[in-house]
Amino acid sequence: MKSALKLVLVLIVVSPSYGQKVKQATTYDFPKPVDTQSREIQYQKKQIFSDTIGDVYATNDFPAARLNDFTRNTDQLYVATINPENTPINTSPWYAFKIWSKEEKNVWIQFVYPENGRHRYVPKLSNNGERWEPADNATFTFLEDGSAVMNVSISADTLWIAAQEILDSRRIGAWASELAKNEKVTLSTIGKSKAGRDLIHMDLNNGKTKKKEVIAIFSRQHPPEISGFKAMQSFLDELIVNKQSDAFFKKYRVVVYPLINPDGVDLGHWRHNTGGIDLNRDWAYYNQPETRQVADHLVYAAAKSKAEVILGIDFHSTQKDVFYTIPDDVERTVIPNFKTEWLKGLEDKLSEEYKDYKVNEEGGPISTPVTKFWFYTQFDAEGVTYEVGDETPRVFIDKKARVAADVMMRLLLEEN
Repeated sequence: MKSALKLVLVLIVVSPSYGQKVKQATTYDFPKPVDTQSREIQYQKKQIFSDTIGDVYATNDFPAARLNDFTRNTDQLYVATINPENTPINTSPWYAFKIWSKEEKNVWIQFVYPENGRHRYVPKLSNNGERWEPADNATFTFLEDGSAVMNVSISADTLWIAAQEILDSRRIGAWASELAKNEKVTLSTIGKSKAGRDLIHMDLNNGKTKKKEVIAIFSRQHPPEISGFKAMQSFLDELIVNKQSDAFFKKYRVVVYPLINPDGVDLGHWRHNTGGIDLNRDWAYYNQPETRQVADHLVYAAAKSKAEVILGIDFHSTQKDVFYTIPDDVERTVIPNFKTEWLKGLEDKLSEEYKDYKVNEEGGPISTPVTKFWFYTQFDAEGVTYEVGDETPRVFIDKKARVAADVMMRLLLEEN
């Protein structure tokens, strides 16, 4: 399969970021290329929407908010209009806003998407923006026209309503800083996003990196994909606390890019960065600064330590739990049997507690410039997209990710 991918360019450059000559990520022609040249986006106006008749107010004036209009339709019905950053776009519309009223009252909110969107996420509710609960099914309904309605009680105390729990760049930065208190974790930045936000990076090791094989972890290319991010958090935590941890980090190093699209996250985007592009289609020519910097940094990190990247896991969310994998019929030059044994080990271990659990795996031919294929084309590494269902119970997300980390560590230790 590798012969079908045309090598276009390898450069040796002087990089101001790293201060010495480094090899850049290789550029490839994928069978199904995607145009990732920047496209214009529409910024939402930050404001407070007020209904002076009903004394109801809503706002999008906070990081990760998405609310383009909020209007009173009847005494009890309010319409929340949600538009994407640009189109065409995947129909996974993110929304997040705060609502309150002068007096306690019960209202209906209809979520509408004029620009080809269909409601996807069950609303999550919070009184403080930190602790979240999904809306009760009895109060929320998907409608056939692609909108949805929710019944909710509001008062002078602000209620947060969002598609998923809000984990913006500030919150993620705080989490990363807390994790970095562990001696195995080093936190740094590798550059800036298109709008100037930090691209953070964590290096998990035992203080030595030379000639240690590398596992790469990616997350939050797509802003709304919170369940995948939560799985990544649990996965990393397990690597640190697991009883195999000391032995594992004697032989391996884990390089983590937990927030690849900070602009999209903080601006409440459905899918894209501020270049108007799906970053998980930009792993061929790296037209966007986020993909270029992450790709080059990972290539450099491996080259500097004279090591191979053997595995890349990119955490995402979709409507179901699934592992998107590289097909079995492509040539593998590193850890050739790992993927099959990993998923089987995960299934066996989880089925001890969850009797009906079966791994859902979907493979497909190398086609578009997404990360799981890039890990293979760039490094001959195994590539996996670890997808978590939007509404998968958070307790199960944690359990599954910890088992996945445990099984991965065991298998890789057995390799050597």
